[in-house]
Amino acid sequence: MNGEENFSLGISPVPHEKLLKEACILMRRIEATYYAATPLFWGGADYRNKAEVRPPSLKGLLRFWFRAISWPQLGSMNEVWEEERRLFGSTKGQGKFLLSVTKRQGLDIVGREEKWGKEGLAYLGYGAVDRGNTVRPYLRQGGHFTVALILGKDVSTQQIDFLIQSIKALGLFGGSGARSRKGLGSLSLATLLLDGKEVWSAPANFQELKERIRDFLESLGLEEDSAGAAPLPPYTAFSPETKVYIVEGGGDPLELLDDIGRELMRYRSYGLKGKDGHLLFSREPAEQNFADDHDLILDFLNGSTINRPPRRAVFGLPHNYYFKSTRQKADVGPSGDGAGKRRASPLFIHIHVLNRRRYAAVLTLMPAVFLSQGTSIAVSNRDRGVRNVPARVDFNVIETFLKRPGLNAKVVWP
Repeated sequence: MNGEENFSLGISPVPHEKLLKEACILMRRIEATYYAATPLFWGGADYRNKAEVRPPSLKGLLRFWFRAISWPQLGSMNEVWEEERRLFGSTKGQGKFLLSVTKRQGLDIVGREEKWGKEGLAYLGYGAVDRGNTVRPYLRQGGHFTVALILGKDVSTQQIDFLIQSIKALGLFGGSGARSRKGLGSLSLATLLLDGKEVWSAPANFQELKERIRDFLESLGLEEDSAGAAPLPPYTAFSPETKVYIVEGGGDPLELLDDIGRELMRYRSYGLKGKDGHLLFSREPAEQNFADDHDLILDFLNGSTINRPPRRAVFGLPHNYYFKSTRQKADVGPSGDGAGKRRASPLFIHIHVLNRRRYAAVLTLMPAVFLSQGTSIAVSNRDRGVRNVPARVDFNVIETFLKRPGLNAKVVWP
């Protein structure tokens, strides 16, 4: 019976919107609610003037975490890329799900030029925060939003598992927007439903958070005693080399993040020279744990040969220097030109909310091949030119930070 026969029988056509809604009801559905534990510097093309939750950005985040969780399970780049193409879509075709943000609550927009007086917080927010003031709008912490994934009819059980694992990874280890690896924009997974049924519940306390993380890593096939058993992943992903620590906090997420930022400053900074020596915030003496980095770059600027990168390069590139006493600059970054002249940090700082509004920091080290094959680390200066050195880094430099007594972090994995 065609459409004309329907009209002749007096049957009214069903509106397209209603058909679409009914089709969505029949399809399988994943719903995840994320709590914004720290300020979200999140936006689109006009991010300097507008902060917002954007579905395309969320899909990009889930794509990133899919790559991270699928590597230990699929084990080859070709298989990961093929599964990613099928699940998330590509220029050759649509993916297996539609994503939308269904609920938003309490995500108030805060304008630029807000003063952040906490030195550690400003240190971690460098770029979004300049000289203690925010330089772009952000979404205030404390709100939440729900993301819905409407699954296609041909989605497999394994693909649903991959999506659920990606959602969990974002909500246990990650965040969104600028400086998300430094703890800003932390998205704490609050609820997770599959076809209306709860498949994950938020941890109520520090012990439960530890158990959720361990259960998650075991679900990826990771084993505690398998470190060194396989090469590093070719990109940022979970692997036998992954390390996870937790720092217990109180009722203020920004105070917790500020404490971590201050401890990272103590560990990394050479300090500013004054009449009482090299000092940090509040006139605290600098530890100068990386004095050799300082001397290495200063010697390069003064004409010496350089054959290795600074040890702190492992925290991410670019890693630049300015010597106030001599007004000399040096840039340290991946060799070559273009958008690839960055290497994000392998250390993820994530603030997680627990019951009674207590907070914990999840610190995750995800070692991987540092730069792609054929890429060196370039040390450059206007007068000295460019010198390329091997991209050899030591991830133990970061693990030493995680083990600092002042951080008081507890081992979760391995």
